[in-house]
Amino acid sequence: MFLRKYWLFTVVLLVAIGGLSFYMHSGTDAETTVANPLREAEKLISTERYYEATLALEPLLMHDEKSEAQEEALWLAHQLGEKVAEKISNEYSAMQRMSEPEDLERKRWDRAAFRAATKSVKQINALGAEIFYSEPGDLFFYYDGFLQRLIERYPETPKRGVAEYYLIFDGLNVPRQENLSLTLKTLHAYIEKYEKTGRAEVYKAYLDIAHIHHGLWAALTFPDDPGCAMMSWLDPKDDTKSAEAHKAEAEKYYLKYHLNPHGLPEPEDKGYERLKNEEAFGLEYIIYGC
Repeated sequence: MFLRKYWLFTVVLLVAIGGLSFYMHSGTDAETTVANPLREAEKLISTERYYEATLALEPLLMHDEKSEAQEEALWLAHQLGEKVAEKISNEYSAMQRMSEPEDLERKRWDRAAFRAATKSVKQINALGAEIFYSEPGDLFFYYDGFLQRLIERYPETPKRGVAEYYLIFDGLNVPRQENLSLTLKTLHAYIEKYEKTGRAEVYKAYLDIAHIHHGLWAALTFPDDPGCAMMSWLDPKDDTKSAEAHKAEAEKYYLKYHLNPHGLPEPEDKGYERLKNEEAFGLEYIIYGC
């Protein structure tokens, strides 16, 4: 009688308990699955195995669903990006040094070294890194792929202010824009947006602006300098400032950078001192952007 009277209630209760147990078990599995890649990556980082640490983040980096763990993984992968590119470059260079002096054998070794390096690059780029080879330097460089994906998937991320600065430039710090006026406009827009925050990247933008104006002053002041001759591609309509106006702008932004409260070091190139000495300097910043 009891079973007949309460059988429906009993079945519903058992199903509910089973469902709750399944939910709790599934939740635990999900948390474990999400957390493990980050923990594994951190262990690998502690032994300076940056390449392997990035690969360990694959389950999070390639997951379709958004999560705090994925946001953290993208930021961590970005921080590892330059380390990974440096490691690949170093291994590539080391393998090249093992080659024989004979031309034919050296070419074979070089090809083998390049294949090995590009295989490693493909693995990391499959996760969204954007590491590419640069023939002039015979090195591999990280082009902020993880950082770009971070702000695309998580536009409200606290890291956005950092990301926006570094994404003004490519991984080689070459201005994306087709002309310098647009590069300067983008840098000024970044400063206007974040200047009140006092963040370190604002001061870095000051220094970028100072270097560009320094280079433009040099190009106008020393037209016969071999480096300045490379500036012939500049459109005169794109730059209406005089040499002295560029010099004044460069001095202004050098000093803004110098007053930074973040302990950012004075650049090794000593651009401000060179400007005071009226040296032709800064051309590389407007030719190569670095």
